Amino acid sequence: MGMRHAICAAALTAACCASPAAALTFDLVDYNGSVRGTPAEQGFRIATQYWSSVLTNDVTVRLEIGYNALAAGVIGSTGSTRYGVTTADIYEQLAVTGNSRLDAIARDNMMPLTYAGGLQAITSGYRDATTKVGIDTTTRVFDADDSANNLTMGVNGATLKALGYTGFNPLSRDAQVNFSSNFAFDFDPSDGITAGRMDFIGVAIHEIGHALGFTSGVDIYDNPANAAANINGSNYIFTTLDLFRYSQDPTNALSGDAPVLDLAVGSPAYFSIDGGRTQLFGNSLFSTGRNFGDRQQASHFKDLGGCTNQIGIMDPNFCYAQMGEITATDLAAFDAMGWNLNFDVLANPNYLATSASIFASFVPEPQSWALMITGFAMMGAALRARPRRRTVTFAVAN
Repeated sequence: MGMRHAICAAALTAACCASPAAALTFDLVDYNGSVRGTPAEQGFRIATQYWSSVLTNDVTVRLEIGYNALAAGVIGSTGSTRYGVTTADIYEQLAVTGNSRLDAIARDNMMPLTYAGGLQAITSGYRDATTKVGIDTTTRVFDADDSANNLTMGVNGATLKALGYTGFNPLSRDAQVNFSSNFAFDFDPSDGITAGRMDFIGVAIHEIGHALGFTSGVDIYDNPANAAANINGSNYIFTTLDLFRYSQDPTNALSGDAPVLDLAVGSPAYFSIDGGRTQLFGNSLFSTGRNFGDRQQASHFKDLGGCTNQIGIMDPNFCYAQMGEITATDLAAFDAMGWNLNFDVLANPNYLATSASIFASFVPEPQSWALMITGFAMMGAALRARPRRRTVTFAVAN
């Protein structure tokens, strides 16, 4: 790993003291005592072991987990701790910590920063074009004005650790994931997912993927509560995944015909490592916004409809009896955003891991896991059930 940076914030003064490891490790915290002795205990463990098996960054992610009764119709909830970091610093760390062929291509094709180190991208427009206050999701602007949302980014703590940042309080959570104990889950996918039940391991892998950084600032623009906000004055907007969110500029917000970084609500954006010239592996579309886009949170790949042939595990929807599938496109996104893989994903475009294969690889012998118990309050927003499909969503904190 390259040069390590310390998070410069008053609340973050103690450097992490986790023991060196050969790969990503998780500190699982049963924060309210609801997981120990339940089927969810093994499910969470297997989901984290999968991520540890493919991500090689020598960091520890502190993940709070819960399995208890939630509100009626709520499947689960998730939330992550984010920090404001300069965009220029993120560009530097992506360059020095990336170790793959994909990283090299992505580094050489990133959207140039302004002279002041600001991000340049299409965003949703303003309600007041003069003051640049308020969000108008029906219009587009090319934002390169070096305001706070250009010069700084809002990045998950887990992602920052992968990028070499230090100075985190080792007792602070990186994320929290809760599942409803009243919901019908299948915890053993080895014989398929039972009708009327949902794949716990697959959904857990998805949710932990959000904790590791698969989020988008486009969801902040898409939030109706922010309609009157001075969005340019916020320094917690765009994420490292957003640095690879491109479109062909269908509304001509920028002169010329070249692809451009596109962080506007509703734009037909896609994941690209070659500066937007192509969608990785042929189809890597993103969702475009729950409220003013395609009705799915932008912190996901595009939902193609149905319950099969999805772009990856980071699809916004899970169906009853659907087996979770992690694809090369999923892992490529994590590789680009700051994590390192244990194989060349570009040479393995047909990579596929199912919940069943993961279960077979990581199901442990019967044993007792000692999970730490702490008492933090729940964070994040609930996942609400739909009549026939279950939508797995991630709510970006504002």
